[in-house]
This record gives sequence, structure tokens and C-alpha cells, in this order.
Amino acid sequence: MIYKQKAREDAFLVLYQWDIKGDPLEDLVEEVIKLRNITYSERRRYLRKLIRTYMQKAKDVDKAISESLISWDFDRLGYIERGILRAAFTELLYVRPKNIKKVVEDYEDLADKYAGDKARKFVSGILKALEGKLSTTQESDQ
Repeated sequence: MIYKQKAREDAFLVLYQWDIKGDPLEDLVEEVIKLRNITYSERRRYLRKLIRTYMQKAKDVDKAISESLISWDFDRLGYIERGILRAAFTELLYVRPKNIKKVVEDYEDLADKYAGDKARKFVSGILKALEGKLSTTQESDQ
């Protein structure tokens, strides 16, 4: 569903701006909706769901990201990488999409689009590890 792919980019942009500006997330969501002229209601709804979930689980999301970093400190992440990982971990851990592989690919593409190939590889390594853990968990639940 293309609206989810676009909502992922919107969520990343909200989290990126929040990290830099520190404005309330709710205000940034409305700003992104207005600036990007998001008229499709399902896209707006999914964006709000991702951000609302992050707001509720921010400490857990950031902790999960930190624990996934090997020989790297969370605070050393660039704003773009941190925003992408926050959106991705929120969606993968708490929204629990059916097509994990597609979600990971979308966030890898965002890293490439906004920060280049090096960032894509970095983000990809972290998300592929999470994807593996989630796939193992799903298999053991069945």
C-alpha cells in the first residue's frame, strides 16, 4: 500500500524535525501534513498512528535501537539515521506490520534518499538484524 510507504517517510520527517527543533510532535505532524499537502485520510491516519506509538514508547524504542548498535553510541547517530531508525523500530516492534521485509526496504530507501549509500548500508544492517529477530519470534509464536 503506497500510502503506508509515504506515511513512513512523513513519520521520519516528523521525528527528524523533532530531534532538531524540539517542537511538540503533535505540532510537527500537523506541519508535515500541511507542508506535504497530505489529503489522503489513510495516509494521515497511519502517520498519526506511527507518531502516537512512538510518543507512547519512545524510551523503549530508543533503548531497543541503542541495544542494536554494535560499538556505536545512540547519541552519535546522525539526525537522519536516528529519525529513520526511530520510525522503523516503532513500526516493526509496536505496530507489527505483516510484511516486515517491505517495511525494512522502505526505510532503507529513505536512508539512501536522504543520506546516501553509506547511511543505507548502516541502517540496513541494523534493520536486517531486527528483521531476523522478529521473523524468529513470529515463527516461534505459530
